[in-house]
Order: sequence, then C-alpha cells, then structure tokens
Amino acid sequence: MRGLGEVFITLGVVILLFVVYQLYWTGVLADRARADEMRKLDEARKRTVAAMPRDVPVAQAPKQAPYEDGEPFGTMYVPRFGSDWYKTIRPGVSPKELQKGLGWYKGSAQAGEDGNFAIAGHRKTYGDPFLNVPKLQVGDKIVIEGITEWFVYSIDKPVSLNGDKAVLKTIPEDVHVLDAVPEKAYRTPGKYITLTTCEPEFGSTHRLIVWGHLESRTPLAAGKPAALQG
Repeated sequence: MRGLGEVFITLGVVILLFVVYQLYWTGVLADRARADEMRKLDEARKRTVAAMPRDVPVAQAPKQAPYEDGEPFGTMYVPRFGSDWYKTIRPGVSPKELQKGLGWYKGSAQAGEDGNFAIAGHRKTYGDPFLNVPKLQVGDKIVIEGITEWFVYSIDKPVSLNGDKAVLKTIPEDVHVLDAVPEKAYRTPGKYITLTTCEPEFGSTHRLIVWGHLESRTPLAAGKPAALQG
C-alpha cells in the first residue's frame, strides 16, 4: 500500500508539473518568441525603407514580397481583444510554427490580395492567442501590420448562420472553410480573411471559424489606421 501510495503521489506531481508547463511556461516561451519575431519584423521594415530610391515618396513603399518560410511577415491586432494584444504571423501552421505566434496557411492568399488570407492560432497554451475568438462580433476589426502596409479587415456574418453570430463551429475535416470563396461565408469572390482555432479550449474535437473582408489597405507611412486609434 505504501508503494502504491508513493506511485500515486509521483503521478500527481508529474501531472501538476505538466499542467504548470502547459498553462504557464508555454506562455513564457511564446512571449520570448514574440519579442524575437518583432525584432525581425522591425529590421525587415527598416531594410525596406532603406532600400527605397531617395526620389520615391515614403508613402509609395513597395508592395509586400512573397512570404518566406521561417520569417515573420506581419503583426495582427484585434481591438476586441484589448489594446495590449498583438501577435506575430509567419508561414506554416505546424505545432512548431504556432509556438511562435500565429500561422499562415500556405497556399492561401497573402494579406490584402484576392482570395482568402487564412490564419491559425492556439486557443490555449503558448500565450493563448485565440482564447477570446468566441467573443468576436460582426463588424469587429482585424488589423494586419505588414512590412510596408496596413491591412484592415472587418468581420462578417457567415451566410450559413442565423442572427448576428460571427463565429462558426465546425469539425477539423471541414477544410472548405479555407477556400478562396468559403461557401459557408460568402457567395462571390473577394478579399477575405479567415481565423481558425480549436474548440473546446482544452481540446481539438472541433474548430471555431471567423471570416472577414478587406476594408482598407494603406502604407505604413500613413500612420495607424482608425481601428487602432483612440
């Protein structure tokens, strides 16, 4: 009995340490990774400005280049999540990529372009980036700060939902939510954004989906868009 009790105590300690790791330490790792990704983004923006011909106005910054594996290409802001919420984005949605922030589904459109700009993020662990996705409402803004431009998206009500609901619950196999024209959200082509995350918080049996359309696209030199002011 004593030996069995010691086994249970040991298992309890191991489980507790695992919970602490998942809920706390992964958040610390995510914050460190975000700081490093932000440094890379700042350097990329400075290089872009420095490479511009001197006779070209700053407001006419070059358009975004194709996204490169392993390199962050933008920062996402969602005012609904609070003024201090921001996450970096890089190509790829593997567990390794999502440990560093948000991930872009390769093959989907780039920010501001025709098609579907699709982004994934953890619901829990690694900074809980998309923990509050269920709180998003129709009309809320999603702002992307790229290397040369701001992109502002406005969240829409999917055509497949009734009322004013903005968040669709579906299964992982429902890959059509990433289509260039997701049939559960839109009927015609456009410039869209899709956010995906797991449901429930501590599981992955389902997915939560949010869609929006491009509202504006302006050079970084023009200053923060209205959605981030005030």
